[in-house]
Amino acid sequence: MRTTTIPIPDASLVDQINRDVATLTRRLGCAGTLDVHFVCFLRRMARFGYFTLGPITIDVHLIEDIVERTAVSSETTGMTEDTVRFSRLLMEDVRRSGRTRIDELHYLLAFMGCNEGLPGRVFGELGVTPAQLEQYLRRTGGAVGEPVERLMSPEEVAGYLGVHVQTVRAWIRSGRLPARRVAGLRALRVRFADVDHLLQPLDEGDASGTQ
Repeated sequence: MRTTTIPIPDASLVDQINRDVATLTRRLGCAGTLDVHFVCFLRRMARFGYFTLGPITIDVHLIEDIVERTAVSSETTGMTEDTVRFSRLLMEDVRRSGRTRIDELHYLLAFMGCNEGLPGRVFGELGVTPAQLEQYLRRTGGAVGEPVERLMSPEEVAGYLGVHVQTVRAWIRSGRLPARRVAGLRALRVRFADVDHLLQPLDEGDASGTQ
């Protein structure tokens, strides 16, 4: 059984979910299967015991019960082969989006596309495809698949402008920098055009004394 980590530049969300997976696998005495990663993702995203996004509604307590009843004891707590395959799908979706960070939507689309384990069963029964979800998000302003030149995460804005990400988030809170939230998720997106408006040309007086 292989123990593989997901190779990404900034793994804040991945780290959170991996910590949840480690805690759950220790408690259940099982390996870090795809099902375990799925339930940990749903727990993070759930509100009042349900994960809801457009055409998707999942009873997270039901998924937790299934995982706990079907967990197989194992001395290995690393990623299993199904989770390795899932991580490849995850990275493919990140590359397709043109971004360098993994967010909740990347995770969800990868779970929807893996067609195995509990994710395959759940989304198969729901009859919802990644394409249908993307269509819903475009219709409601989620703008999945927009080119990276037009939509940026707060972290990407910070890197582009050379400022701290908390500065960017403060601009968003104050309304100085318009942002949109991916429908049903926490991920924020900022239009590149709005970021570009923050950059103002210097007149001769402003430029004097600068380096």
